[in-house]
Amino acid sequence: MIDYQIEYWRGNGWSVEDLSLVFCRDGKSLGIWPLTLSTHRETGKRVLGLAGGDLLPPLFHRSVARRTLKSMSASCLNIATECSRQFESAGWASEEGFTNGDGGISDWQQKALQSGASVVLGHDLFADVTRSMADIKSGLRKSYKSLLSSGNRLWTVQVMNQANAAIWDEFRSLHISVAGRVTRSLESWRLQHEAIASGDAFFVYLTGGDGRMVGGGLFYMTKDEGSYVVGAYDRNLFDKPLGHVVQYRALEEMKKHGVSWYRLGARSYPSDSPAPSLKELSIAEFKQGFSSHVFPRYWVRYGQQ
Repeated sequence: MIDYQIEYWRGNGWSVEDLSLVFCRDGKSLGIWPLTLSTHRETGKRVLGLAGGDLLPPLFHRSVARRTLKSMSASCLNIATECSRQFESAGWASEEGFTNGDGGISDWQQKALQSGASVVLGHDLFADVTRSMADIKSGLRKSYKSLLSSGNRLWTVQVMNQANAAIWDEFRSLHISVAGRVTRSLESWRLQHEAIASGDAFFVYLTGGDGRMVGGGLFYMTKDEGSYVVGAYDRNLFDKPLGHVVQYRALEEMKKHGVSWYRLGARSYPSDSPAPSLKELSIAEFKQGFSSHVFPRYWVRYGQQ
């Protein structure tokens, strides 16, 4: 996923240096910290984070002692602050969401707040996949159930969970058609296809009676969590149930693989700052129909207004 993110941002005008760290003691890994320095080729703007985006906090193994965890979090915070100063950037921002932990904020966030950082609250949509499929379906928005029935009559639903260059290239062509332009490099598409081949992702797609692909979505998986990465649907069929069928089939696939949580993405609200667009609100409303939980996401800003 890091390789894909770096390639994506490089294709959008950024040069990216991977500074990711693995913390070790006595030959054992204690934690990881995905970290990059991105520089916009035209403006010269520099961002310390993850491939042009915000920082992710370091993630430590649950066996790490509390005292060690606090010390390492403080060290990582010092690294971020010193790097930001050396790179002459306008501070840094990190985002921290649901990790299925104890529900409290991390030592990283506490240390940042003590150092003068501020926090902005956001929200993420999740679906609990530990439930039975009967319970998952009963928890869907009422209107979605009839749409799923009609969608399954209209389309053939298939899952691609191994390498298939022809199908993947058809999806890439559909994505270009829907976007109206090429949005990213061939290498970024190759990396996603490689993720499917390695079992780290799967692709749900729909075909019509003529065998033509009319829509699809790519989903990544870890041992515990699934996430929605990219989707594209025939614009001429937007009045038909396309995304609904793909999302439900993805939930079935995650259930099959023993995934606990499905992260659908951000839940925007009208009061958010900056204010979301009508399109963003519409997408969030659609996704919430499949979710079971809304969890807080914290944006920690240090040295930024």
